[in-house]
Amino acid sequence: MAADNDLSDDAWVNINAMQNGFEYRGVNLVVFLDTADEAPHIFEVKRGGNTRVRTYNEFNSADAANMEQVLLDIISMYSTDSYGLILWSHGSSWLPAGRQLKSFGDDNGRQMDIAALVAALPVSFDFLIFDACLMGSVEVAYELRHKTDFVIASSTEIIYLGFPYDLIIPELIKVNPDLRMLAEKYFEYYDRMPGAYRSASISLINTKEMEALAIATSQFLEGAVFDALTFDRSSVQRLDVYNERYAFDFLDFLEKAFPNADIVPLKEQLGKTVLYKAHTPRFINEYNITTFCGFSCYIPHPLRNDLNTFYQQLEWAQVSGFYRLFD
Repeated sequence: MAADNDLSDDAWVNINAMQNGFEYRGVNLVVFLDTADEAPHIFEVKRGGNTRVRTYNEFNSADAANMEQVLLDIISMYSTDSYGLILWSHGSSWLPAGRQLKSFGDDNGRQMDIAALVAALPVSFDFLIFDACLMGSVEVAYELRHKTDFVIASSTEIIYLGFPYDLIIPELIKVNPDLRMLAEKYFEYYDRMPGAYRSASISLINTKEMEALAIATSQFLEGAVFDALTFDRSSVQRLDVYNERYAFDFLDFLEKAFPNADIVPLKEQLGKTVLYKAHTPRFINEYNITTFCGFSCYIPHPLRNDLNTFYQQLEWAQVSGFYRLFD
């Protein structure tokens, strides 16, 4: 939990919910927490409380080297054959750090790029859950394909309430957690909310299918001609609240940009990759969600050469053929 930012109070709300949902069943629930008013530390969640096991001198929790060390410390203290990981903080998908866009994490305005995040993960996790905005993109999932079997993430923002931990922790601590049920619990929690709080999207992604999805996308884009200057980006389902718009529905974009191409093989592979997806009809008071394939993606912005250049360095851009969209 990288909460040395404006999310500090929300972190404690979520921790209390974790405590309420936890019952020891041979599973350790271990939290690293860095808030604005307390030194970074590791604690073990107990029913109705917690036990601190290590405290650090103040450091940048959004630094990849520090994240890696914390995870190694936890692994050394809790040796087991099976680990799951929840990453809790600010987030904005693949976007580069340091440009007021926060790729992942935030420690007094400092963030890390997605490639640095992936490099900081010292083992392969059974599952990885992002309690952070906008991390349910094809770009992020592809980067993570060797670090986890499954990703649960939102392609839209996540409102400040975060995941309902009192509801999902009982499922997570099972020997074989039902990740689909967990994603459903997240969606149902928000779908029952009143007014603007009824705002959510969620996906369960099988990362073992990400390479096949990239190949299917590359085959679909073979010979494609795309003009970012003339393409109407506003015609595609948006999935973020940024005025400039960086996250769009992956399938809706490809269907709108290349209406005459055979998209059936790509759709079939997408169905193998996204095991569960759900969305509310609207996101806060910004936009309606009328279609959602389970992934967001970036559409080249004609006025953002900085983002376009950075994007083409991503593994997804190279393997999926998305690099062709920038010619």
